[in-house]
Amino acid sequence: MARLREDRLAEFVSLLKSEGRHSVLGLDCGPGADGLLFVQSGIHFTGVDPSEEHIHSARARGLEASVAAAAALPFADSAFRSVWAVDALAGLPPEKWADVVRELGRVAEPGAPIAVVLPDPGLPEHSEGFTVLRSPD
Repeated sequence: MARLREDRLAEFVSLLKSEGRHSVLGLDCGPGADGLLFVQSGIHFTGVDPSEEHIHSARARGLEASVAAAAALPFADSAFRSVWAVDALAGLPPEKWADVVRELGRVAEPGAPIAVVLPDPGLPEHSEGFTVLRSPD
């Protein structure tokens, strides 16, 4: 599972670099493991997570991170050049996914890539589809 996640992140970093994007919002960033990989790849990382404990851990790793919920992000419209949200939908009921995706589109600049994993309750976690959406132009 960790290898698949790192492969997904490397694929997304490659996309960002090919498009000249050098910053990313990490939604549900946890303790910051993905954030560190972005930073090591030369991508500025801003993380948010609903857990104060996770944010404390992310900050201890030197990451810029704050407490926030996925459905109500404390950022201006079009504030981010890209969004990494692979964990954002997994713990939510399907009826809330559209609201979160809409909020991600709001904080991402027009046409920005938004990486998500679309959960499928009938499949094991490692089978979930990695998708890159684009914020509305």
